[in-house]
Amino acid sequence: MVRGSLIRAGIAAAVSFTLAVGLTPLSAGSAWAEPVAGEVVIPATYVLDPRTQLFSAGPSGFLRHESTLGYLWTSYTGVDTKLDSYAPDTNMVPDLGAGSDVVAELDQPRTVTLRYMATGRSRTVTIPVGHTYVSTLGSTVVTTTGNLFDTNYTWHLFDTHDDGSVTQRAVAGVPDGIAGPTEVGAPLGDARGQVVQYRVGTTGRTGFLDIEQGRLIPLPYTRHAGTGTVVLTSTHLLWSHDGAVSIHSREDLTATPRTVPLPGGAQVLGMVGETLVVGRHDPSLGPLSYLDPVWRVEAVALDGRPTKTLLARSEGLPMPTPDGRLLVQGGPDLDQWGVSVVEAVDGGDVTIRKIAEAYPQKIQTVSGLTFTQGRLTTLEYFNAWQKRRHLYTREIGVTGTLTVGPRTARGPAPASCDTTACPDLHDTGDGRTVVSGLSYGRTDDDRQPHLLAPNQPMPGTRIDSSRTYHSVAAVGGRFAALTAASGTGNETRVVDLDTGKAVFTTTASVEALWGTTLWVRDGNDAVAPVDVLTGQRGAQVWFGQGCLLEDLQAVGRWLLWTCVGSASGQGVYDTVKRTNLRLVSGDDWSWAKLGDGFVASEVNGQLKVTDVRDGTPRSHTAGAFASWRPWDVDPYTGVIAHLGADDGIHLVPSGVPVSPLAQLDATVATSAHVKDATGHWSPKWWLSKPAASWTLVIRSQTSGVVVRTLSGGLTRGLVATTWNGRDDRRRSMPNGAYTWTLTATPADGQGAALTRSGTVQLSHECHIGDRPQLVTVRCS
Repeated sequence: MVRGSLIRAGIAAAVSFTLAVGLTPLSAGSAWAEPVAGEVVIPATYVLDPRTQLFSAGPSGFLRHESTLGYLWTSYTGVDTKLDSYAPDTNMVPDLGAGSDVVAELDQPRTVTLRYMATGRSRTVTIPVGHTYVSTLGSTVVTTTGNLFDTNYTWHLFDTHDDGSVTQRAVAGVPDGIAGPTEVGAPLGDARGQVVQYRVGTTGRTGFLDIEQGRLIPLPYTRHAGTGTVVLTSTHLLWSHDGAVSIHSREDLTATPRTVPLPGGAQVLGMVGETLVVGRHDPSLGPLSYLDPVWRVEAVALDGRPTKTLLARSEGLPMPTPDGRLLVQGGPDLDQWGVSVVEAVDGGDVTIRKIAEAYPQKIQTVSGLTFTQGRLTTLEYFNAWQKRRHLYTREIGVTGTLTVGPRTARGPAPASCDTTACPDLHDTGDGRTVVSGLSYGRTDDDRQPHLLAPNQPMPGTRIDSSRTYHSVAAVGGRFAALTAASGTGNETRVVDLDTGKAVFTTTASVEALWGTTLWVRDGNDAVAPVDVLTGQRGAQVWFGQGCLLEDLQAVGRWLLWTCVGSASGQGVYDTVKRTNLRLVSGDDWSWAKLGDGFVASEVNGQLKVTDVRDGTPRSHTAGAFASWRPWDVDPYTGVIAHLGADDGIHLVPSGVPVSPLAQLDATVATSAHVKDATGHWSPKWWLSKPAASWTLVIRSQTSGVVVRTLSGGLTRGLVATTWNGRDDRRRSMPNGAYTWTLTATPADGQGAALTRSGTVQLSHECHIGDRPQLVTVRCS
């Protein structure tokens, strides 16, 4: 059947806080349910997403945004004030009272409210009709008139006063006939002025709008003056270009700047005293991205002193303070994130110290899981910002009390694996996993189905490279039903994963696979079983007039069906008794998963388990269940795995005993040619649940004497061994017939041991000279 397909779940969290002065880190509470008998919880794992944004800095504090808390005004002693009602459009208005203790908010359509954080006072400025808001610099509101096509573009300054009055000033030095910029960079400024852009004809220009003098000072640059290219400190204007940085003194911006080289792809962040502060991408932290915490902050002294690292990890843009220091977000690592200040010390050097805690968002890592034969496989976020997932496996105990083994890393999923394009994983039940090719990878080969061996890393080995496939219809044991790509015919091929060859082909829609039985659709309201080894078709199973089959799952003797249409409902069909048990009538059904003799589903936030073994449904709840989160049912052990509201993975016994140990499939050759005693007879048996131990006894058919005993311990779904034609004393056995008996003991202690027996004809191939010969004597 199609089962164990990795379920993708979006991660969404909305956390509301009402905070005032003196913020401390808070976390949203989770509803913890009482554990059910035998339940084991794998503790939640998290990745941290540091998204501290710095917007302005004044004499007493600074404005920042934290993804978990919203907008905060933070004093330099680390005390936070939450701005509950503050919600500016930060993409359009990044200068929110720049360079001061003022926090400005544009109340649409035409009112700017200035909040003085040091005193608690507020003032408002009304923007005249025809003016466009640009920024608030200290207590001065800047607007423009004109637009992209006018030639009367100019700036206006609205100053606020202690008596509440507002006066308007004209800006001197503005050339006649200028137009607005075609590209508008982020306004960059402080309480004394800001860098602005405009056009003369078709040529872009930049200038400095000096608020104190009320005039425009042209700058010698025509390029876009975006953040990251230009930095304005209280003492200097820094302009990066062509591997160098031009340093203008703000005492005279018309003077020729000092230019110093800045090699190595460094990004200028600021300047403290005579030291440049730069950011350099650290490849060990992740791929280059200007928005991710993959940057190292360094101090580059202009007097030739060695460069030194200030912060091992940072992201985003720092913020200069009015007194010549520099605020930087980052830390030694993600769990030590905060806001630090870079400041000058005696001797011309700089130092850094942390002044405020940051509040990175905690994101639980698991985005999908499968659970088969006690083998838990998960896709988990490796970090929060790239959304890149890695594959992990844990072995869960199957011989009694549930135990959790260590998490084994199996490498990254494809780079395309984000919230919309991850591979689907289908467990075969013998430790292997088929990776669905739909939307997988970026090349034709990557998009085709691949097979992962039990401990093989992604992406695995391509299955049947002679064909192009669209998707995986079903998997089980050594078989995978692969649907052909569009345009190549409406067919599904069942491929033997051990040989890579197709054993059965059908044009019918494949619904499920269990052992060697393939369930195919027979019209809209029925299915039929097909033995993939013989092609023999069994009796139709009909779900009733008006059923439009939506989903079918198969485990052992049971079929879980879901119908839509005029006969909507859900139920279980027993293929042994040939009885149909309807669990839900009408469309009030939920997506459910089939176990061995039970159905698991979610009802009103609870995990519901319905026992269907005797034809009468008996239900019980098995703890709280978080809807729309990854979950799976292990049909081989009867344990349910689901990601809970506490972000831990809950392993919950169903309470329904699993059927006795049975053989699902086998490949046991009846003859073996052993070449120079190095060849092998390699039988395999696929089992319906884990076995605690197994023994294979080989006897001479003639004498009945035991010649070889092979054995093993715990195995999950597959007994596989080899015999090289030698006895327990390593002597070659003569050609002839041998009998074998396999005994496997169930790991859960439920039911009798499984026994199988048969014969194998042994022949030796020896080399006499340079020619191989089949001989009836032992090879030396």
